[in-house]
Amino acid sequence: MSMDMVADPHKLDFDKHYPNSRRHRLLGSLLAALLISVTVWGGMHLSKPDTLPIKQVRIEGDFTHLSPVDLQLLVTDKVRGGFFSLNVDAVRLALLAEPWVNQVSVQRVWPDALRVIVTEQIPAVRWGDKGLLNQQGEYFEPELVSIPLTLPLLSGPKGSEAMLLKRFYDMQQQLRMIGFNIVLLLLDERRAWSFELDSGIRVVLGRRDFEQRFERFLTLIPTTLSGRHQQTESIDMRYTNGFSIKWKK
Repeated sequence: MSMDMVADPHKLDFDKHYPNSRRHRLLGSLLAALLISVTVWGGMHLSKPDTLPIKQVRIEGDFTHLSPVDLQLLVTDKVRGGFFSLNVDAVRLALLAEPWVNQVSVQRVWPDALRVIVTEQIPAVRWGDKGLLNQQGEYFEPELVSIPLTLPLLSGPKGSEAMLLKRFYDMQQQLRMIGFNIVLLLLDERRAWSFELDSGIRVVLGRRDFEQRFERFLTLIPTTLSGRHQQTESIDMRYTNGFSIKWKK
């Protein structure tokens, strides 16, 4: 008896291509491993401090109280690492620790430079004996010798800085319309208000009815005090429907 064997043509085709497919997978695995090794090696190499060291530091900004030279020395002293490994946040925080520095941007510039953009604090008023408020009502405390004594002086409980500055702006706007400026605004621990004008007049408003008393004072200046500003020492507005004036002797 004879028996004819019939082979499956699809199986024969699979067997023919199987060795090549296996070689392709093996080659792909080797290439992937090589790529990972190169990436890891490259990362380790670039993270070394002596790889592409920072050679230039450029300080940019408009400065009145800050020295670009001093800022550059400060940044240079804080540069640790190369172009890729440098901790730019550490540089930024070191600059922000300077009282007259408001904002900082630190940028890497290929291949070996740092661009540092510094925004200086703009003081709006003095605050208490030692500090200043910027235009956003934020407190900062530079060296005493650098504080501009020509700025108006505000003083109040801790945490009231922004509120006092806003009130100062509102009062100043109204007083300038009649030719006066505030040089001193105080809110004491009892929450009593008082202020002083550039003419030397001291005004006491007290703890209650701030808006009503201030409005009453504004009407008082062009009427009762007309032509007598130089003779006026202080005005007490803590009366229900009136005021008292102390004249200079």
